[in-house]
Amino acid sequence: MLHRDENNFPYYGSIEEMKQDGYIPIKVFSVLQFFTLRGRTTNLTKDNLVPVECQYVVLGSDGRYYVRDYRGYTVDEIFFYRKGINFGTEEPVETLQRYVYDDKVWLLYTQEMVADTKTMLARVIKAHVSGTAELNYKTFIQLLESVLKLNDYKDYAKNHTGFLTCCHLQEETINNLLKSTLKN
Repeated sequence: MLHRDENNFPYYGSIEEMKQDGYIPIKVFSVLQFFTLRGRTTNLTKDNLVPVECQYVVLGSDGRYYVRDYRGYTVDEIFFYRKGINFGTEEPVETLQRYVYDDKVWLLYTQEMVADTKTMLARVIKAHVSGTAELNYKTFIQLLESVLKLNDYKDYAKNHTGFLTCCHLQEETINNLLKSTLKN
């Protein structure tokens, strides 16, 4: 059941209350969880990512789970954010990142959103791996992070010493994540 505090901010008292309201709370371990692939695409690029239209909760110091709406930051603003390079308003981005890295954020998914995510995961793994494989959500986010970091590195570090070695190591990480999805 959704409550309101003295400032009229909505909050839940526990994870169980969110479940009773029909939500499936998903623990956020990466800011990329605020994104999903556009339409039926399977290519893991930042241009194919769109913000997930859902609410999230932040665990407050008082033990309440305060409900927030995602502000629609782009991948560049929240994932590739670098302190001191102004992509817009810095404080809200830094605050959300801090909450995520402190394990204080949960996405509020509905049953339909979970089903859509499972469909997307099946489509992505089918496009990237030949054979029988199953991609779980955590591995997908790790794979997405690795691919985005590799593409960003290729764009901005072409002339750096060790460029090819770094690219090779990142590609090896991506291949290992894909191999981990194979069923024996």
